[in-house]
Amino acid sequence: MLKEHFGINEKGHLTIRGYDAVELAQRFGTPLYVMDEVRIRENYRRFRAAFSSWPKLLVCYAYKANNTLAICKILQQEGAGAEVASLIEMKIALKVGVPPEKIVFNGPNKGREELEAAVREGVLVNLDSLDEFERIVSVASALGRTARIGFRVNPNIKPPTHPYIMAGARESKFGLDLESGEALEAYRRASRERHVKIEAIHCHIGSQILEPEPFIEEARKIMELFSEVSKICEIEKVDFGGGVGIPYKGETPMPLEQMAEGMLGEVRKVVERDGLPPPTVVLEPGRFLVADAGILLLTVGAFKERKTFPSWVYADAGMNALVRPALYGSYHHIELANRMRDEHDCTVNVAGPLCETSDVLGWERRLPRPKPGDLLAIFDTGAYGLSMSSQHTAHPRPAVVLVSDRGVEVIRERETFEDLTRLDRIPTWLA
Repeated sequence: MLKEHFGINEKGHLTIRGYDAVELAQRFGTPLYVMDEVRIRENYRRFRAAFSSWPKLLVCYAYKANNTLAICKILQQEGAGAEVASLIEMKIALKVGVPPEKIVFNGPNKGREELEAAVREGVLVNLDSLDEFERIVSVASALGRTARIGFRVNPNIKPPTHPYIMAGARESKFGLDLESGEALEAYRRASRERHVKIEAIHCHIGSQILEPEPFIEEARKIMELFSEVSKICEIEKVDFGGGVGIPYKGETPMPLEQMAEGMLGEVRKVVERDGLPPPTVVLEPGRFLVADAGILLLTVGAFKERKTFPSWVYADAGMNALVRPALYGSYHHIELANRMRDEHDCTVNVAGPLCETSDVLGWERRLPRPKPGDLLAIFDTGAYGLSMSSQHTAHPRPAVVLVSDRGVEVIRERETFEDLTRLDRIPTWLA
């Protein structure tokens, strides 16, 4: 079942926002990522609207999902802040016009250079450990500045998701432990330091979550900590992170409005009970905003038929362009974009061109019998596709085009031999 921004035209070709996928592949080549600007804007507006009953709200797009400049610019135009996890991501946010006060810098091991840049720009830094706290105090002192900080808290919540993206479990590598009192003690310690301004409590429990209950539990636990920390210092922001998933395989979508109502109910309860100033609620969606706005177009190079077990179809990119199936066992819907109305009469495994057994994009998929030159469409690839891509066996990363009601343009050029070798040097004794 195609989502509303896709269609099938009179030629039997897949369309995205009315653009023929076959024509896009012919014009721009493959492998090719196609992103839908209108869909991104729609997703952002729906997400923000779900939480609009709270008067102080900051939605920060998680750049790790897709940090292509044009995508970040679209969301900046919509009013989104930026959640960044590296110096380069912070520079991207500033480049596309996100003001420093709407940027939050996360990550479990921020280096001194990153902290110096964040402090200079006045960006809020959520610290993941006491060692990071000591590092930012040293940086702020040396610069003669006051660092804006929060602490990432680990609430010991295990949402139903893949273990690799479960970030709120107590045994995970992230954050300061809530249950032992480690997190509260960090706020006490920071309150005695003159080179920092404590602004936030931060938490992120995981990714690709489709049920509201873990987020409501997160809000309940973090707001109780907010109550305790407010006895030590004033907290301006409560940052619940991201993690809202999408239905890759026909799952029931997240009831976003129910989730928002439950989370904000926990915020209101503590604020009203304790007579506290209402904090700014910060949210960090990534996948929800961009995943279903993207498809990956690939050209079939070969078809290897098997009689007693699934046949193989080979595309011109695989885990080098989209690693999620190999890394997480993730499902992405696959179609032949040039033969959408043909009978799906063949069971195939869809593989890439790499010398890796794990280079498989889909197992046992029903497709029309493939032939060389057919066009594969891999759906829901707008998040954690390009941003997690590689140059395995020197395959260049794909180009990216943006389709809009105003036209279609390349927003990231296809890599070339020169791009792949530009940073290499041959020592003089080998020349």
